[in-house]
Amino acid sequence: MLKAGALYFAIVVAFFIAIITASLIMLAAHFRTSYMKEMRYTRLLTNLNSGIAYVLADDGSSASKKEIDLFGKQSDSVLIERKNWGIYDLGVVRTHILGDTIGRVFFTGINTDKDLDVLYLSDEDRPVSVSGKTQLTGNGALPKAGIKQSYAEGKPYTGNKNMIDGKITSSTRTLKGLNNGMIKELEAKLKTDTKLLNSFNPVKLSVSFKDSTKTFRLLPGTVIEGDLSGNIILISDSSVVISAAAKLNHIQIYAHAVKIESGFKGKCQIFARDSVVVGDNVHFDYPSTVGVIRTIGAAEQPSIIFGNGLQFNGIVFSYEDKRSAMQTMISLGKESRLIGELYSTGLVKMQKGAFIAGKVSCNRFIMQTPVTLYENFLIDVVFNRKARSKYYLSSGLFEGQSKEKGILEWLK
Repeated sequence: MLKAGALYFAIVVAFFIAIITASLIMLAAHFRTSYMKEMRYTRLLTNLNSGIAYVLADDGSSASKKEIDLFGKQSDSVLIERKNWGIYDLGVVRTHILGDTIGRVFFTGINTDKDLDVLYLSDEDRPVSVSGKTQLTGNGALPKAGIKQSYAEGKPYTGNKNMIDGKITSSTRTLKGLNNGMIKELEAKLKTDTKLLNSFNPVKLSVSFKDSTKTFRLLPGTVIEGDLSGNIILISDSSVVISAAAKLNHIQIYAHAVKIESGFKGKCQIFARDSVVVGDNVHFDYPSTVGVIRTIGAAEQPSIIFGNGLQFNGIVFSYEDKRSAMQTMISLGKESRLIGELYSTGLVKMQKGAFIAGKVSCNRFIMQTPVTLYENFLIDVVFNRKARSKYYLSSGLFEGQSKEKGILEWLK
């Protein structure tokens, strides 16, 4: 007979063996689950990157939403949505396997490495004259009358002897066009019936680009002074004031007229029918946009007027479908600095000390000095295409450019 102690010892040993065996089984199951989850996550990332690559390769310009079966096996699907956000493309990519889902939201832009133009000036049968310390670096599309050195305010031209450091080609009587679909979409928002929208009240609001867009109506004379970020559109059928204290990040604003107080700093897209008036020492971060679009009932001369000391990173444009007697105008104050692109289906007015790192397109220049106004003169200004970052991405707004896309900014 076995002693009771031996039986007790055998039971204890069996108990510990059972615990160890169960622990090993649970550990193995845990590692298997973790391994499978990691494999699913790796597969999700691969599918997500495939979806992003699909968006970048898609040359479509209209909004779309589609689900794609990547390999035709009904197991790797990607939901892709793209739409215009102002003048930039917004892409949303989501992918899922079982209960696991990941997604990314981003702006895409157009690669401009092959566009080396610093200036496109419409041919109005008159030359462009340069004086003082003007520097033009990059290729130029100029009127057949060409470019010439001139005296202005008693000062000769002292820049590059070739006057433009780059190749010169002949321009036509009109600028290269803008994306018609995008312009119509902007015009539609400027004509929105605001009575159908909720009034805007919040002083602080952040909306993810993964969620639905929040669109609000601004009452006449509204002063925007809150902290607003993300997927938000504000529309007014009258005038709007943006306070210097406002903190704006990626939102869109549509109005008849917009006034921006001196000292404002932010990143947004602003569109108006009549005018945008910007105070002194205003700083727009990349990618920002300011545009005026002439529509029926707009001001006699839609304009964008920047104060002194401007720091602008992005795109400034004015547009009218047919050239009018009072063409649209973009005006830059003293010591203005713009990195990006300036496009005007009309006039560009500037003062001494203006610096543009990028490209300028317009029908005519107006140079303002304390004494007089000069037409098609450039005096003590710098246009330098090479000074713009190689990482800069443009908008699909401009026709006749490369369609190669890149990720402009990752969003929340």
